[in-house]
Amino acid sequence: MKKFYVLLAICTLIGACNPHGSLQEPTNKYHTLVLNKSYDDDALRYRENISIKVKGDTFVTYEYKDVRIDELAPLAIKYCENSAQGTDARLREIVLYHNNARRATFDCVNLAM
Repeated sequence: MKKFYVLLAICTLIGACNPHGSLQEPTNKYHTLVLNKSYDDDALRYRENISIKVKGDTFVTYEYKDVRIDELAPLAIKYCENSAQGTDARLREIVLYHNNARRATFDCVNLAM
């Protein structure tokens, strides 16, 4: 029983039993900001993370980050409907670009094909 109390005293004195002691992840200001970044709605997130880089009558290229490709597809469909009547957007390619941004190119194809 004496060994238990001695061990408890040593543990208390050196602080090894502190659940936030040596196991605590170092705090990093940038890391905290990135993990806690949240958006009030999807529209704000889209405005901040999606931009049109190249556009034409038969294609559009978006640069995006923090957005999934299935969230980007409706924008491409809308673009193709507005630029050329009777066309639909088809994904041509996705390319990893600078700073982990991605570029997705959609072709506007005729629905009758």
